[in-house]
Amino acid sequence: MNTMLSASRVISLVPALFLLTCSVAGYAADVSSVTALKALDSSTVGAPSIPAGFVKRVIKKGETLAKICNTDSTSRILFMKVNRLDERHFPTGKEVLVPVDVGKAMLYSPVPATIADSRGGREIKIFLDAQYFGAYEGGKLLFWGPVSSGKKQKPTPPGKFFVNYKERFRRSLKYENAPMPFSINFNKGYFMHQQSLPGRPASHGCVRLLLVDAERLFFWLQRSDPVTLVMH
Repeated sequence: MNTMLSASRVISLVPALFLLTCSVAGYAADVSSVTALKALDSSTVGAPSIPAGFVKRVIKKGETLAKICNTDSTSRILFMKVNRLDERHFPTGKEVLVPVDVGKAMLYSPVPATIADSRGGREIKIFLDAQYFGAYEGGKLLFWGPVSSGKKQKPTPPGKFFVNYKERFRRSLKYENAPMPFSINFNKGYFMHQQSLPGRPASHGCVRLLLVDAERLFFWLQRSDPVTLVMH
């Protein structure tokens, strides 16, 4: 059975996801939350912390997103977000967090609920070490999601940038005409855009996003909005 989610199917989940992403803004999720989930990265040692509403388990051979989360679309989105995996990446033996109480799990955030060094109204802050982004307005978190930034050989540079321009249907000029849906340019040849998420830094320097996050950011962000990339 084909367990891939089509683009139209993913986009149809936005109402449920909206409840998920907006609910985190009113709950405390400080820097300790970011530190707690660093353990999910394959480059770190130790088991992941277990937030309320989740259980920890290991992916078994042959398991898919549909098998782990059944038909619950909200659980699927939660699973992909917290584990930084898309529906195509399920490495056998990987330790993951699985939502078992959606109500509690929806309240979790791996990024700070507020930022003291806000650069303006709308701002994207990308936490490169933890591999998550936070979308902030007036320094308060509105929604968050996973990323896959540049791999070791082609790292994504930290720094303070701005949205330069957006392209809905961009293709890569450097890497075999690869599709880059919902592209947002923020630093010369660096973009945020939808692409595969394997749970670790794996791009050629761009910041990869889940489709549902890429689409939402594309329509939410405006030209000259701040984009800040940090290592901690």
